[in-house]
Amino acid sequence: MSQLESALCRISGVRPRKESEPDLILTSLGVAVFLLAFSAFGRALRTEASPWTLPFGLAALCGLVLAAWATLRIRRREDDAALMQAGTLGFVFLITASETMPKGSVWAALAALLPLAPAAVFTWSYFRLTRHADELQRRIVQEGLAFGFVVALFTALAGAALETAGLPRLNWAWLAGVLVVGCAVGIVVSNRRYR
Repeated sequence: MSQLESALCRISGVRPRKESEPDLILTSLGVAVFLLAFSAFGRALRTEASPWTLPFGLAALCGLVLAAWATLRIRRREDDAALMQAGTLGFVFLITASETMPKGSVWAALAALLPLAPAAVFTWSYFRLTRHADELQRRIVQEGLAFGFVVALFTALAGAALETAGLPRLNWAWLAGVLVVGCAVGIVVSNRRYR
């Protein structure tokens, strides 16, 4: 996913700054620490009176704070391309965080909503990049978004039809990936047309 994002930034002419690379690494480390500690926290919650519940919970919180701190450093630098990459990275890694929690618990609900924060960061930085683009770049991105929307719409309709036909219920979180890949393909095709 990050290679695709980097390729998209190269095509559109927007690249993350060199100063943001350590912060992207810190964001990755923070998310990794969070995922490992949060998974252990979920297992500790399932056992009664585990002495490890609080330490794992605090370690997960520390990982989340590290990722948020590095992302805020990128935001202060106003490096929107790096902010988009951090948002994509956070969303991709955090989408499965709720699977380790006991079903129906408050922790599972919070973990299920957690990927929306990096998705909001991605969206905000995307709009900032679009505001600073010229008319041709906006046109290319608009055509890419239209193509991605149509691909995601037909994929959702096909998935719903297949579920109605008796296939097992799908996890619809992957539809966001279909939208991103569809937009990427649309931007590449549209960019080549306007060369």
